Amino acid sequence: MSFEHGKNTIVKTEKGLLRGFRYNKTFHFFGVKYADAERFMPPIEVEPWEGVKEATSYGYICPNVQNNRIGNNVKNLHRFWPESEDCQYLNIWTNSITDGVKKPVLVWFHGGGFFDGSSIEHATYDGYSLCNFGDVVVVTLNHRLSVFGYLDLSDYGDEFKRSKNVGNLDLVAALKWVNKNIGYFGGDKDNVTLFGQSGGGIKVISVMNMPSAKGLFKAGMAMSGLEGTSNFSDHTIDTKELVKATLEKLGITKENIYDIYKVNGRKLMDTYITTHKERGGLGIPFFAPTANEDYLGNPIKYGFSEEAKKTPLIIGSNYSEFLSLPSKYDRSLMSEKEMVKAVEDELGQENVKRLLPLFYEAFPNHKTIDILTYDCCCIRPDIYEFAKARVEAGCAPTYCYLFTPILKLNDGTTSSHSTDISFIFNNVDMLPSTDLDGKEHDIQYEMAGRLIEFAKTGFPQLDSRAVWHPVTKEVTPTMIFDIKTEERNDFDKELMVEMGKIKKFKLIVG
Repeated sequence: MSFEHGKNTIVKTEKGLLRGFRYNKTFHFFGVKYADAERFMPPIEVEPWEGVKEATSYGYICPNVQNNRIGNNVKNLHRFWPESEDCQYLNIWTNSITDGVKKPVLVWFHGGGFFDGSSIEHATYDGYSLCNFGDVVVVTLNHRLSVFGYLDLSDYGDEFKRSKNVGNLDLVAALKWVNKNIGYFGGDKDNVTLFGQSGGGIKVISVMNMPSAKGLFKAGMAMSGLEGTSNFSDHTIDTKELVKATLEKLGITKENIYDIYKVNGRKLMDTYITTHKERGGLGIPFFAPTANEDYLGNPIKYGFSEEAKKTPLIIGSNYSEFLSLPSKYDRSLMSEKEMVKAVEDELGQENVKRLLPLFYEAFPNHKTIDILTYDCCCIRPDIYEFAKARVEAGCAPTYCYLFTPILKLNDGTTSSHSTDISFIFNNVDMLPSTDLDGKEHDIQYEMAGRLIEFAKTGFPQLDSRAVWHPVTKEVTPTMIFDIKTEERNDFDKELMVEMGKIKKFKLIVG
Protein backbone atom coordinates (compact mmCIF):
# COMPACT_ATOMS: atom_id res chain seq x y z
CA MET A 1 0.00 0.00 0.00
CA SER A 2 1.31 3.45 -0.87
CA PHE A 3 -0.03 6.99 -0.64
CA GLU A 4 1.03 10.28 -2.16
CA HIS A 5 -0.30 13.83 -1.96
CA GLY A 6 1.84 16.68 -3.19
CA LYS A 7 3.51 18.08 -6.27
CA ASN A 8 3.26 14.76 -8.12
CA THR A 9 -0.52 14.62 -7.76
CA ILE A 10 -1.22 18.02 -9.32
CA VAL A 11 -2.99 18.15 -12.67
CA LYS A 12 -3.50 21.07 -15.00
CA THR A 13 -7.05 21.66 -16.26
CA GLU A 14 -8.48 24.27 -18.61
CA LYS A 15 -9.35 26.54 -15.68
CA GLY A 16 -6.53 25.89 -13.22
CA LEU A 17 -4.54 23.39 -11.19
CA LEU A 18 -6.07 20.58 -9.13
CA ARG A 19 -4.35 18.45 -6.50
CA GLY A 20 -5.72 15.03 -5.77
CA PHE A 21 -4.03 12.08 -4.12
CA ARG A 22 -2.60 8.75 -5.17
CA TYR A 23 -3.49 5.51 -3.42
CA ASN A 24 -1.38 2.64 -4.73
CA LYS A 25 -1.21 3.32 -8.47
CA THR A 26 -4.56 5.11 -8.72
CA PHE A 27 -4.97 8.88 -8.67
CA HIS A 28 -8.14 10.18 -7.02
CA PHE A 29 -9.62 13.60 -7.72
CA PHE A 30 -12.74 14.28 -5.67
CA GLY A 31 -15.07 17.27 -5.57
CA VAL A 32 -14.03 18.75 -8.91
CA LYS A 33 -16.32 21.67 -9.81
CA TYR A 34 -17.46 21.19 -13.39
CA ALA A 35 -19.96 24.07 -13.59
CA ASP A 36 -21.69 26.86 -11.69
CA ALA A 37 -25.35 27.82 -11.86
CA GLU A 38 -27.93 30.16 -10.42
CA ARG A 39 -31.18 28.62 -9.20
CA PHE A 40 -33.35 27.44 -12.15
CA MET A 41 -30.80 28.66 -14.69
CA PRO A 42 -28.65 26.62 -17.11
CA PRO A 43 -25.13 25.82 -15.89
CA ILE A 44 -22.14 27.92 -16.94
CA GLU A 45 -18.42 27.21 -16.96
CA VAL A 46 -16.48 27.82 -13.76
CA GLU A 47 -14.18 30.82 -13.60
CA PRO A 48 -10.40 30.29 -13.80
CA TRP A 49 -8.56 30.27 -10.49
CA GLU A 50 -5.09 31.07 -9.25
CA GLY A 51 -2.93 28.62 -7.35
CA VAL A 52 -3.77 24.98 -6.65
CA LYS A 53 -7.24 23.75 -5.66
CA GLU A 54 -7.54 20.71 -3.44
CA ALA A 55 -9.56 17.85 -4.94
CA THR A 56 -9.42 15.39 -2.08
CA SER A 57 -12.97 15.48 -0.69
CA TYR A 58 -16.33 14.85 -2.33
CA GLY A 59 -18.35 17.94 -3.22
CA TYR A 60 -21.81 18.87 -2.03
CA ILE A 61 -24.69 16.69 -3.20
CA CYS A 62 -28.04 18.08 -4.31
CA PRO A 63 -30.67 18.22 -1.55
CA ASN A 64 -32.56 14.92 -1.56
CA VAL A 65 -36.32 14.61 -1.15
CA GLN A 66 -35.78 11.68 1.23
CA ASN A 67 -32.67 12.94 2.97
CA ASN A 68 -33.78 11.51 6.33
CA ARG A 69 -34.36 8.01 4.99
CA ILE A 70 -32.09 5.37 6.47
CA GLY A 71 -30.60 3.20 3.74
CA ASN A 72 -30.48 -0.59 3.72
CA ASN A 73 -26.81 -1.05 4.58
CA VAL A 74 -26.95 -4.80 4.18
CA LYS A 75 -28.15 -4.59 0.60
CA ASN A 76 -26.20 -1.43 -0.32
CA LEU A 77 -23.79 0.54 1.85
CA HIS A 78 -25.39 3.98 2.14
CA ARG A 79 -23.46 7.21 2.53
CA PHE A 80 -24.91 10.55 3.65
CA TRP A 81 -23.21 13.84 2.75
CA PRO A 82 -23.70 17.61 3.15
CA GLU A 83 -26.29 19.05 0.75
CA SER A 84 -26.38 22.23 -1.31
CA GLU A 85 -27.99 23.50 -4.50
CA ASP A 86 -24.42 24.31 -5.52
CA CYS A 87 -23.81 20.66 -6.33
CA GLN A 88 -22.09 20.50 -9.72
CA TYR A 89 -19.16 18.32 -8.66
CA LEU A 90 -17.54 15.24 -10.14
CA ASN A 91 -15.00 12.62 -9.05
CA ILE A 92 -12.26 10.95 -11.09
CA TRP A 93 -10.26 7.73 -10.71
CA THR A 94 -7.35 7.22 -13.09
CA ASN A 95 -4.02 5.41 -13.26
CA SER A 96 -2.39 8.06 -15.41
CA ILE A 97 -2.07 11.83 -15.27
CA THR A 98 0.33 11.97 -18.18
CA ASP A 99 -0.70 13.84 -21.32
CA GLY A 100 -0.81 11.65 -24.38
CA VAL A 101 -2.25 8.56 -22.73
CA LYS A 102 -5.76 7.88 -24.00
CA LYS A 103 -7.82 5.40 -22.03
CA PRO A 104 -11.55 4.70 -22.30
CA VAL A 105 -13.68 6.86 -20.02
CA LEU A 106 -16.69 5.58 -18.06
CA VAL A 107 -19.07 8.27 -16.79
CA TRP A 108 -21.60 7.18 -14.14
CA PHE A 109 -25.05 8.77 -13.68
CA HIS A 110 -26.38 7.92 -10.22
CA GLY A 111 -29.80 6.50 -9.41
CA GLY A 112 -32.55 7.78 -7.16
CA GLY A 113 -34.93 8.84 -9.89
CA PHE A 114 -34.58 12.52 -10.63
CA PHE A 115 -35.22 13.46 -7.00
CA ASP A 116 -32.75 11.55 -4.81
CA GLY A 117 -29.29 10.04 -4.74
CA SER A 118 -25.78 11.29 -5.44
CA SER A 119 -22.48 10.18 -6.92
CA ILE A 120 -21.49 8.75 -3.55
CA GLU A 121 -24.85 7.61 -2.14
CA HIS A 122 -23.78 3.98 -2.37
CA ALA A 123 -20.27 3.18 -1.25
CA THR A 124 -20.08 0.71 -4.13
CA TYR A 125 -20.20 3.64 -6.59
CA ASP A 126 -16.49 3.98 -5.78
CA GLY A 127 -14.54 3.81 -9.03
CA TYR A 128 -11.18 2.61 -7.66
CA SER A 129 -11.66 -1.09 -8.37
CA LEU A 130 -13.24 -0.65 -11.80
CA CYS A 131 -10.47 1.75 -12.81
CA ASN A 132 -7.83 -0.84 -11.95
CA PHE A 133 -9.72 -3.85 -13.25
CA GLY A 134 -10.18 -2.40 -16.72
CA ASP A 135 -7.41 0.22 -16.90
CA VAL A 136 -10.02 2.88 -17.62
CA VAL A 137 -10.82 6.34 -16.30
CA VAL A 138 -13.96 6.40 -14.12
CA VAL A 139 -16.01 9.54 -13.50
CA THR A 140 -19.02 9.95 -11.19
CA LEU A 141 -20.98 13.16 -10.71
CA ASN A 142 -23.71 15.08 -8.93
CA HIS A 143 -26.34 17.27 -10.57
CA ARG A 144 -29.46 19.22 -9.66
CA LEU A 145 -32.51 17.13 -8.76
CA SER A 146 -36.23 17.57 -8.00
CA VAL A 147 -37.43 21.20 -7.82
CA PHE A 148 -33.89 22.46 -8.34
CA GLY A 149 -33.41 20.57 -11.59
CA TYR A 150 -36.85 19.94 -13.07
CA LEU A 151 -39.35 22.59 -11.90
CA ASP A 152 -41.32 23.95 -14.86
CA LEU A 153 -41.47 27.72 -14.44
CA SER A 154 -41.90 28.44 -18.15
CA ASP A 155 -45.23 30.19 -17.51
CA TYR A 156 -43.46 32.78 -15.36
CA GLY A 157 -41.20 34.38 -17.95
CA ASP A 158 -38.89 33.59 -20.86
CA GLU A 159 -35.87 33.53 -18.58
CA PHE A 160 -37.35 30.42 -16.91
CA LYS A 161 -38.20 28.52 -20.09
CA ARG A 162 -35.32 26.07 -19.56
CA SER A 163 -35.87 25.54 -15.82
CA LYS A 164 -37.60 22.20 -16.33
CA ASN A 165 -34.46 20.61 -17.74
CA VAL A 166 -31.55 22.28 -15.95
CA GLY A 167 -30.83 19.05 -14.06
CA ASN A 168 -30.12 17.33 -17.35
CA LEU A 169 -28.24 20.38 -18.60
CA ASP A 170 -25.93 19.82 -15.62
CA LEU A 171 -25.26 16.31 -16.93
CA VAL A 172 -24.33 17.74 -20.32
CA ALA A 173 -22.15 20.38 -18.65
CA ALA A 174 -20.28 17.58 -16.87
CA LEU A 175 -19.75 15.78 -20.17
CA LYS A 176 -18.48 19.00 -21.74
CA TRP A 177 -16.04 19.35 -18.85
CA VAL A 178 -14.91 15.77 -19.45
CA ASN A 179 -14.52 16.48 -23.15
CA LYS A 180 -12.26 19.47 -22.47
CA ASN A 181 -10.29 18.14 -19.52
CA ILE A 182 -10.24 14.36 -19.29
CA GLY A 183 -7.14 14.20 -21.49
CA TYR A 184 -5.17 15.67 -18.58
CA PHE A 185 -6.24 12.62 -16.56
CA GLY A 186 -5.23 10.03 -19.13
CA GLY A 187 -8.67 9.71 -20.68
CA ASP A 188 -9.77 9.66 -24.31
CA LYS A 189 -12.37 12.39 -24.84
CA ASP A 190 -13.51 10.62 -27.99
CA ASN A 191 -14.21 7.34 -26.18
CA VAL A 192 -16.71 8.09 -23.43
CA THR A 193 -19.24 5.48 -22.30
CA LEU A 194 -22.20 6.59 -20.21
CA PHE A 195 -23.59 4.15 -17.67
CA GLY A 196 -26.19 4.51 -14.97
CA GLN A 197 -28.69 2.58 -12.88
CA SER A 198 -32.39 3.18 -12.18
CA GLY A 199 -32.91 6.94 -12.55
CA GLY A 200 -29.32 7.00 -13.78
CA GLY A 201 -30.26 4.62 -16.58
CA ILE A 202 -33.08 6.93 -17.63
CA LYS A 203 -30.59 9.80 -17.51
CA VAL A 204 -28.34 7.94 -19.93
CA ILE A 205 -31.23 7.49 -22.36
CA SER A 206 -32.43 11.08 -21.99
CA VAL A 207 -28.97 12.62 -22.47
CA MET A 208 -28.65 10.63 -25.69
CA ASN A 209 -31.70 12.60 -26.90
CA MET A 210 -30.26 16.02 -26.03
CA PRO A 211 -28.86 18.02 -28.98
CA SER A 212 -26.28 19.74 -26.77
CA ALA A 213 -24.75 16.36 -25.87
CA LYS A 214 -23.86 15.56 -29.46
CA GLY A 215 -20.32 14.25 -29.78
CA LEU A 216 -19.81 13.88 -26.03
CA PHE A 217 -20.29 10.10 -25.76
CA LYS A 218 -19.68 6.97 -27.79
CA ALA A 219 -21.67 4.22 -26.04
CA GLY A 220 -24.20 3.76 -23.26
CA MET A 221 -25.47 1.33 -20.65
CA ALA A 222 -28.82 1.72 -18.88
CA MET A 223 -29.36 -0.55 -15.88
CA SER A 224 -32.90 -0.96 -14.52
CA GLY A 225 -34.03 2.35 -15.95
CA LEU A 226 -35.56 3.16 -19.33
CA GLU A 227 -37.99 5.63 -20.80
CA GLY A 228 -40.64 3.13 -21.81
CA THR A 229 -44.42 3.11 -21.63
CA SER A 230 -45.04 0.72 -18.73
CA ASN A 231 -47.10 1.94 -15.78
CA PHE A 232 -44.06 3.17 -13.88
CA SER A 233 -45.04 6.50 -12.35
CA ASP A 234 -47.98 8.64 -11.30
CA HIS A 235 -48.57 11.21 -14.03
CA THR A 236 -52.10 12.05 -12.87
CA ILE A 237 -51.21 15.48 -11.51
CA ASP A 238 -50.85 18.42 -13.92
CA THR A 239 -47.34 19.66 -13.15
CA LYS A 240 -47.97 23.25 -14.26
CA GLU A 241 -51.02 23.46 -12.02
CA LEU A 242 -48.98 21.90 -9.23
CA VAL A 243 -46.25 24.53 -9.69
CA LYS A 244 -48.85 27.30 -9.64
CA ALA A 245 -50.47 25.99 -6.45
CA THR A 246 -47.07 25.58 -4.80
CA LEU A 247 -46.00 29.13 -5.59
CA GLU A 248 -49.33 30.52 -4.40
CA LYS A 249 -48.70 28.87 -1.03
CA LEU A 250 -45.37 30.68 -0.95
CA GLY A 251 -47.00 33.98 -1.88
CA ILE A 252 -45.40 34.06 -5.32
CA THR A 253 -47.12 35.10 -8.56
CA LYS A 254 -45.96 36.20 -12.01
CA GLU A 255 -45.72 39.73 -10.68
CA ASN A 256 -43.24 38.90 -7.91
CA ILE A 257 -41.68 35.74 -9.37
CA TYR A 258 -38.17 36.86 -8.45
CA ASP A 259 -39.06 36.37 -4.80
CA ILE A 260 -38.63 32.67 -5.50
CA TYR A 261 -34.90 33.22 -5.16
CA LYS A 262 -35.45 34.20 -1.53
CA VAL A 263 -37.28 31.00 -0.62
CA ASN A 264 -35.28 28.46 1.36
CA GLY A 265 -34.57 25.45 -0.85
CA ARG A 266 -35.85 22.86 1.60
CA LYS A 267 -39.03 24.88 2.14
CA LEU A 268 -39.60 25.07 -1.62
CA MET A 269 -39.16 21.32 -1.97
CA ASP A 270 -41.34 20.44 1.02
CA THR A 271 -44.10 22.81 -0.09
CA TYR A 272 -44.13 21.25 -3.54
CA ILE A 273 -44.37 17.74 -2.09
CA THR A 274 -47.10 18.71 0.38
CA THR A 275 -49.11 20.42 -2.35
CA HIS A 276 -48.76 17.36 -4.54
CA LYS A 277 -50.23 15.15 -1.81
CA GLU A 278 -53.05 17.59 -1.09
CA ARG A 279 -54.06 17.51 -4.75
CA GLY A 280 -54.34 13.72 -4.77
CA GLY A 281 -50.82 12.86 -5.85
CA LEU A 282 -49.36 9.50 -4.93
CA GLY A 283 -45.92 9.06 -3.43
CA ILE A 284 -43.17 11.44 -4.50
CA PRO A 285 -43.96 13.98 -7.24
CA PHE A 286 -42.83 13.00 -10.70
CA PHE A 287 -39.59 14.72 -11.67
CA ALA A 288 -38.01 14.14 -15.08
CA PRO A 289 -36.81 16.07 -18.12
CA THR A 290 -39.55 17.41 -20.39
CA ALA A 291 -39.47 17.84 -24.14
CA ASN A 292 -38.32 21.29 -25.25
CA GLU A 293 -35.40 22.83 -27.16
CA ASP A 294 -32.93 21.15 -24.79
CA TYR A 295 -34.43 17.67 -24.83
CA LEU A 296 -36.15 15.97 -27.76
CA GLY A 297 -38.32 13.92 -25.41
CA ASN A 298 -38.89 10.25 -24.60
CA PRO A 299 -37.53 8.41 -27.65
CA ILE A 300 -40.37 5.88 -27.54
CA LYS A 301 -42.82 8.75 -28.05
CA TYR A 302 -40.78 11.34 -29.96
CA GLY A 303 -38.19 9.21 -31.72
CA PHE A 304 -34.45 8.70 -31.37
CA SER A 305 -31.98 11.47 -32.11
CA GLU A 306 -29.37 10.85 -34.79
CA GLU A 307 -26.78 10.68 -32.00
CA ALA A 308 -28.79 8.03 -30.15
CA LYS A 309 -29.23 6.05 -33.36
CA LYS A 310 -25.49 5.70 -33.88
CA THR A 311 -24.74 4.83 -30.24
CA PRO A 312 -24.47 1.14 -29.21
CA LEU A 313 -26.39 0.45 -26.01
CA ILE A 314 -26.63 -2.17 -23.27
CA ILE A 315 -29.93 -2.34 -21.39
CA GLY A 316 -31.01 -4.70 -18.65
CA SER A 317 -32.63 -5.26 -15.29
CA ASN A 318 -32.87 -7.51 -12.24
CA TYR A 319 -35.15 -10.51 -11.81
CA SER A 320 -37.48 -8.89 -9.25
CA GLU A 321 -36.68 -5.17 -9.36
CA PHE A 322 -39.29 -3.53 -7.06
CA LEU A 323 -41.35 -6.64 -6.35
CA SER A 324 -40.91 -8.42 -3.04
CA LEU A 325 -42.44 -11.54 -1.55
CA PRO A 326 -45.40 -10.85 0.78
CA SER A 327 -44.20 -11.03 4.38
CA LYS A 328 -46.58 -13.86 5.20
CA TYR A 329 -44.45 -16.21 3.10
CA ASP A 330 -41.06 -17.55 4.14
CA ARG A 331 -39.27 -18.73 1.02
CA SER A 332 -36.68 -20.69 2.98
CA LEU A 333 -39.19 -22.78 4.97
CA MET A 334 -41.98 -23.49 2.49
CA SER A 335 -42.50 -26.92 0.98
CA GLU A 336 -43.22 -27.27 -2.73
CA LYS A 337 -46.87 -27.98 -1.95
CA GLU A 338 -47.09 -24.85 0.20
CA MET A 339 -45.48 -22.76 -2.52
CA VAL A 340 -47.94 -23.96 -5.17
CA LYS A 341 -50.84 -23.21 -2.80
CA ALA A 342 -49.48 -19.71 -2.14
CA VAL A 343 -49.08 -19.00 -5.84
CA GLU A 344 -52.62 -20.22 -6.51
CA ASP A 345 -53.94 -17.96 -3.74
CA GLU A 346 -52.15 -14.95 -5.21
CA LEU A 347 -52.66 -15.52 -8.93
CA GLY A 348 -55.67 -17.81 -9.18
CA GLN A 349 -55.72 -21.57 -9.69
CA GLU A 350 -56.63 -21.48 -13.38
CA ASN A 351 -53.95 -18.90 -14.12
CA VAL A 352 -51.33 -20.95 -12.31
CA LYS A 353 -52.05 -24.00 -14.47
CA ARG A 354 -51.09 -21.91 -17.47
CA LEU A 355 -48.26 -19.90 -15.92
CA LEU A 356 -46.19 -22.39 -13.93
CA PRO A 357 -45.05 -24.46 -16.94
CA LEU A 358 -43.92 -21.23 -18.62
CA PHE A 359 -42.15 -20.17 -15.43
CA TYR A 360 -40.33 -23.48 -14.96
CA GLU A 361 -39.11 -23.33 -18.56
CA ALA A 362 -37.93 -19.73 -18.24
CA PHE A 363 -36.36 -20.01 -14.77
CA PRO A 364 -35.53 -23.66 -14.02
CA ASN A 365 -33.26 -22.78 -11.09
CA HIS A 366 -35.83 -20.70 -9.20
CA LYS A 367 -38.35 -21.93 -6.65
CA THR A 368 -42.05 -22.01 -7.48
CA ILE A 369 -42.76 -19.16 -5.06
CA ASP A 370 -40.37 -16.94 -7.02
CA ILE A 371 -42.99 -16.47 -9.72
CA LEU A 372 -44.58 -13.93 -7.37
CA THR A 373 -41.51 -11.70 -7.50
CA TYR A 374 -40.80 -11.97 -11.23
CA ASP A 375 -40.79 -8.51 -12.82
CA CYS A 376 -43.42 -9.00 -15.48
CA CYS A 377 -44.87 -5.51 -15.41
CA CYS A 378 -42.34 -2.85 -14.41
CA ILE A 379 -38.93 -2.65 -16.09
CA ARG A 380 -38.60 -5.98 -17.90
CA PRO A 381 -41.38 -5.15 -20.41
CA ASP A 382 -39.65 -1.84 -21.13
CA ILE A 383 -36.47 -3.74 -22.01
CA TYR A 384 -38.26 -5.64 -24.75
CA GLU A 385 -40.15 -2.59 -25.98
CA PHE A 386 -37.15 -0.27 -26.00
CA ALA A 387 -34.86 -2.78 -27.68
CA LYS A 388 -37.34 -3.44 -30.47
CA ALA A 389 -37.97 0.29 -30.92
CA ARG A 390 -34.24 0.83 -31.45
CA VAL A 391 -34.14 -1.96 -34.02
CA GLU A 392 -37.11 -0.50 -35.88
CA ALA A 393 -35.44 2.94 -35.84
CA GLY A 394 -32.26 1.54 -37.34
CA CYS A 395 -30.14 2.24 -34.25
CA ALA A 396 -26.70 0.85 -33.52
CA PRO A 397 -26.61 -2.57 -31.80
CA THR A 398 -28.65 -3.01 -28.62
CA TYR A 399 -27.69 -5.69 -26.10
CA CYS A 400 -30.04 -6.96 -23.36
CA TYR A 401 -29.28 -8.63 -20.03
CA LEU A 402 -31.08 -9.95 -16.95
CA PHE A 403 -29.45 -10.31 -13.51
CA THR A 404 -30.94 -13.35 -11.75
CA PRO A 405 -28.79 -14.71 -8.86
CA ILE A 406 -30.49 -15.87 -5.67
CA LEU A 407 -28.84 -13.87 -2.89
CA LYS A 408 -28.39 -14.98 0.72
CA LEU A 409 -30.39 -12.09 2.13
CA ASN A 410 -33.26 -13.36 4.28
CA ASP A 411 -32.15 -16.97 3.70
CA GLY A 412 -32.64 -16.63 -0.04
CA THR A 413 -33.91 -13.64 -1.99
CA THR A 414 -34.34 -13.06 -5.70
CA SER A 415 -32.29 -10.26 -7.24
CA SER A 416 -34.02 -6.93 -6.73
CA HIS A 417 -33.45 -3.31 -7.64
CA SER A 418 -29.84 -2.16 -7.18
CA THR A 419 -28.39 -5.57 -6.35
CA ASP A 420 -26.29 -5.50 -9.53
CA ILE A 421 -24.50 -2.20 -8.76
CA SER A 422 -21.59 -3.70 -6.83
CA PHE A 423 -21.06 -6.24 -9.63
CA ILE A 424 -20.80 -3.67 -12.43
CA PHE A 425 -18.38 -1.57 -10.33
CA ASN A 426 -16.25 -4.64 -9.53
CA ASN A 427 -16.95 -3.97 -5.85
CA VAL A 428 -18.59 -7.15 -4.53
CA ASP A 429 -15.89 -7.47 -1.87
CA MET A 430 -17.18 -4.23 -0.33
CA LEU A 431 -20.62 -5.76 0.24
CA PRO A 432 -20.82 -9.03 2.23
CA SER A 433 -24.42 -9.68 1.14
CA THR A 434 -23.19 -10.41 -2.40
CA ASP A 435 -21.59 -13.63 -1.14
CA LEU A 436 -22.41 -16.55 -3.43
CA ASP A 437 -19.74 -18.93 -2.13
CA GLY A 438 -17.13 -17.43 -4.42
CA LYS A 439 -19.31 -17.44 -7.52
CA GLU A 440 -20.00 -13.73 -7.03
CA HIS A 441 -16.53 -13.04 -8.40
CA ASP A 442 -17.29 -14.98 -11.58
CA ILE A 443 -20.49 -12.98 -12.11
CA GLN A 444 -18.64 -9.77 -11.35
CA TYR A 445 -15.98 -10.67 -13.91
CA GLU A 446 -18.66 -11.29 -16.52
CA MET A 447 -20.49 -8.02 -15.87
CA ALA A 448 -17.63 -5.61 -15.27
CA GLY A 449 -15.50 -7.32 -17.89
CA ARG A 450 -18.13 -7.04 -20.58
CA LEU A 451 -18.69 -3.38 -19.72
CA ILE A 452 -14.96 -2.72 -20.08
CA GLU A 453 -14.81 -4.50 -23.44
CA PHE A 454 -17.89 -2.59 -24.56
CA ALA A 455 -16.19 0.69 -23.62
CA LYS A 456 -13.00 -0.28 -25.42
CA THR A 457 -14.40 -1.86 -28.58
CA GLY A 458 -18.14 -1.20 -28.78
CA PHE A 459 -18.80 -4.93 -28.37
CA PRO A 460 -19.54 -6.59 -24.96
CA GLN A 461 -17.64 -9.74 -25.84
CA LEU A 462 -15.42 -11.16 -23.09
CA ASP A 463 -12.55 -13.48 -24.16
CA SER A 464 -13.96 -16.87 -25.18
CA ARG A 465 -17.06 -16.70 -23.01
CA ALA A 466 -20.67 -16.82 -24.20
CA VAL A 467 -21.25 -14.67 -27.26
CA TRP A 468 -23.58 -11.73 -26.63
CA HIS A 469 -25.67 -11.03 -29.71
CA PRO A 470 -27.56 -7.79 -30.36
CA VAL A 471 -31.33 -7.62 -30.65
CA THR A 472 -32.82 -8.14 -34.11
CA LYS A 473 -36.31 -7.88 -35.56
CA GLU A 474 -36.65 -11.64 -35.16
CA VAL A 475 -35.23 -12.32 -31.69
CA THR A 476 -34.28 -10.63 -28.44
CA PRO A 477 -31.16 -12.36 -27.10
CA THR A 478 -30.65 -11.81 -23.38
CA MET A 479 -27.44 -12.42 -21.47
CA ILE A 480 -28.38 -14.04 -18.15
CA PHE A 481 -25.91 -13.07 -15.43
CA ASP A 482 -26.04 -15.79 -12.77
CA ILE A 483 -23.99 -18.67 -11.37
CA LYS A 484 -24.00 -19.87 -14.95
CA THR A 485 -23.89 -16.93 -17.35
CA GLU A 486 -25.51 -17.74 -20.68
CA GLU A 487 -27.40 -16.16 -23.55
CA ARG A 488 -31.02 -17.12 -24.23
CA ASN A 489 -33.49 -15.90 -26.84
CA ASP A 490 -36.96 -14.60 -25.87
CA PHE A 491 -36.93 -17.12 -23.02
CA ASP A 492 -39.39 -15.28 -20.76
CA LYS A 493 -41.40 -13.29 -23.28
CA GLU A 494 -44.52 -15.46 -23.21
CA LEU A 495 -44.41 -15.69 -19.41
CA MET A 496 -44.06 -11.91 -19.12
CA VAL A 497 -46.99 -11.25 -21.45
CA GLU A 498 -49.27 -13.78 -19.78
CA MET A 499 -48.43 -12.67 -16.24
CA GLY A 500 -48.79 -9.05 -17.24
CA LYS A 501 -52.44 -9.70 -18.01
CA ILE A 502 -53.23 -10.57 -14.42
CA LYS A 503 -50.51 -9.08 -12.24
CA LYS A 504 -50.45 -5.29 -12.31
CA PHE A 505 -47.77 -3.25 -10.63
CA LYS A 506 -47.30 0.46 -10.11
CA LEU A 507 -44.17 2.01 -8.69
CA ILE A 508 -45.18 5.18 -6.90
CA VAL A 509 -42.31 7.56 -7.47
CA GLY A 510 -44.30 10.44 -8.86
